[in-house]
Amino acid sequence: MATYVVGDVQGCFDELSRLMDVINFNTDCDRIIFVGDLVNRGPASLRVLQWVYQNRHCASTVLGNHDLHLLACWLGISSLKDGDTINEVLQSSDASVLLCWLSQQPLMLEIEGNYIVHAGLYPGWGIKKALKLAESARIKYSGADKKSWFSLMYGNKPIAWSNELDEAESFRFTINAFTRMRFCTSEGLDFKYKGELIGAPESLTPWFSLKRKACDSTVIFGHWSALGLYKASNLIGLDTGAVWGGQLSAVRLSDLQIYQVQSSHTYQSIEI
Repeated sequence: MATYVVGDVQGCFDELSRLMDVINFNTDCDRIIFVGDLVNRGPASLRVLQWVYQNRHCASTVLGNHDLHLLACWLGISSLKDGDTINEVLQSSDASVLLCWLSQQPLMLEIEGNYIVHAGLYPGWGIKKALKLAESARIKYSGADKKSWFSLMYGNKPIAWSNELDEAESFRFTINAFTRMRFCTSEGLDFKYKGELIGAPESLTPWFSLKRKACDSTVIFGHWSALGLYKASNLIGLDTGAVWGGQLSAVRLSDLQIYQVQSSHTYQSIEI
């Protein structure tokens, strides 16, 4: 039995299928966890969602920003944007089943002593705090009043965490930290710069370079394709840009072995 964590699939089903072949994944005894962004920008978001849902006995995911965008479109809170490839999901006969299931998925998972998130783990949170906030947010966005909470999800403020934030502000910051974070400034989260570490403005610091309360815990994340495969002490970044013509990557938790398959196509041009 082996457990694997896979980077941002973003609708690249062919690449996911080939990666499953490379790792010889066995749905009867192995386990797979996705770092979020199962969907969007790639050509086969529906097939990816259907595969994960059909294999949910051995497959888990945290939510990424593109997954949340899909759910917001489904709920009528947001609308499709240029480059979106999720309309097939929204129009599918099993949309309700798939998206009800997707809306129940967490922002953070603890697997074999590792913590899986989409964008990162806010440096000012310890593990217990992060897990508590992630579950509080999940209860809100998956509950009967999910549409109201999704309507409060969008926005860049607040940029810094405080125990004095009201419920809506706490919810929004939690969502942003788990699904959108890359860099921080001296004041808080930065949402503008999405590029590589080299060339980043001096005022910006990668979230993982700041002193972290959870520094002894291994965090596995995605979201940052410009960062590429990133391995450092207690950190593994797995977004290697499959949808941009890069690779789809996975790590085996038992020995941290990395597996990759090259994307068959450049499904979308890199944003500059």
